[in-house]
Amino acid sequence: MAISCCQSTPIPRVSSLSEKDFHDLYFVPAKPVIITDATEDWPARNWTIDNLVERVGDNEVWVRGKTNVEDYRVGKAYSIRRDTFSKYCQDLTKGNARARSSYLAVASMQQAFPQLLSDVPLPTYLQDYGKLHLGPYMWVALKGHYEFCHFDPDDNFLVMIRGRKQVRLFGTDLSSLYPNPLGSHGKTVQSQVNCDSPDLEKFPNFANAKCQYCTLQPGEMLFIPAFFWHQVNALDTGISLNMFYGDPGENSFISKMFHPPYQEHFFYWFLNIMEQNKAHTSFPKIISRLPEVVKHFFLKQWHETPTIEQVDRVVQLAMDHFKIDTLPSPILGEGKFPPVLKIRGLLHRDENKTK
Repeated sequence: MAISCCQSTPIPRVSSLSEKDFHDLYFVPAKPVIITDATEDWPARNWTIDNLVERVGDNEVWVRGKTNVEDYRVGKAYSIRRDTFSKYCQDLTKGNARARSSYLAVASMQQAFPQLLSDVPLPTYLQDYGKLHLGPYMWVALKGHYEFCHFDPDDNFLVMIRGRKQVRLFGTDLSSLYPNPLGSHGKTVQSQVNCDSPDLEKFPNFANAKCQYCTLQPGEMLFIPAFFWHQVNALDTGISLNMFYGDPGENSFISKMFHPPYQEHFFYWFLNIMEQNKAHTSFPKIISRLPEVVKHFFLKQWHETPTIEQVDRVVQLAMDHFKIDTLPSPILGEGKFPPVLKIRGLLHRDENKTK
């Protein structure tokens, strides 16, 4: 639960929390909190693995493989296979070798389980004070699964439906969590530290990390602020859901990225994506039209339009990083839109592509 080498404190639990109090007391100041009674009327609370197999067992899902090796624990790589939900759950029930190296993660409800969407209402805390970015997603894990420590570029609600999960949060702290080098694959940024067995000789600053922890119980909803490190262990074979979201409005979420506690992680995340694209043939075009690329990237990522000043600041960040004094003349293509700044997935599914 707590990590002995770190300063560790439990995440607070609250109930009967109003939308405004959540927004003012936790969301705005970026303070993690567990809301114990936010899902009491959700039909999804009645889910079990068995009754889900009856309802959606024939649905096809993407299942991660090689999830029980060290490369996965430090967020470097995994394989993936296409399977039916029923077959995946059969492995879980047996607890066989394939189950111990597999994980059904980030399964889009819209794409993988459209029959179940009505079972998962939008949390009340999102209705007036938030805006959904992505999700909901389903996660189904075998007891003992370790999910690598990482941070996401969105605010996040994690909801436990069946079973329990141990969750550790480390705030926004690059120096203590040792992110994988810039250019590492993935939409998230992963830590090199195995939080269950930290190597303090290799990663001595991890001892300075501040850990907030909990055991998330069925029905509880955990707020994880955007860009906060988090690491999750499955204490039981179970089911969870999550939703990625942000502030309402046309520019509010982007605006807060330029202030503490988000800015350092936000800049690292953006430069990581720039580095992912550096070796591809589209990169010179990206650099030549970088202000347009940045604007379109954030519009697609968060459904928000950055201001000219915000675009300029991110462009300057990239220019400083790549030691570019002046942007080259725009390289125009056939279409009217600028080249796409792609997030190169952790699966390396695009590693043979050069565009």
